[in-house]
Amino acid sequence: MKQRYHTIIRPEHNGSFVGWVEEIPGTISQGRSLAECRANLRDALQLMVETHCDEARLGLNETCILEAIEIDVSDPPMSQSSAILA
Repeated sequence: MKQRYHTIIRPEHNGSFVGWVEEIPGTISQGRSLAECRANLRDALQLMVETHCDEARLGLNETCILEAIEIDVSDPPMSQSSAILA
């Protein structure tokens, strides 16, 4: 199953990049290049999702109903500066 998340990546003055995932607070990473930052963000996101899933299932028992839900989320409007990075 694939899920889509949105990232924000900011170039730093020293040439590195810092990025975070909008939907998952605390999912932040960095890289010396844009590609490295993206790869590190994927790793951080994977870890956060797996960790939260494990924590959420601690109280799971035979009476629980386990199902998936979907929601529609509109993309926030892009500012001029973020459109340049896209």
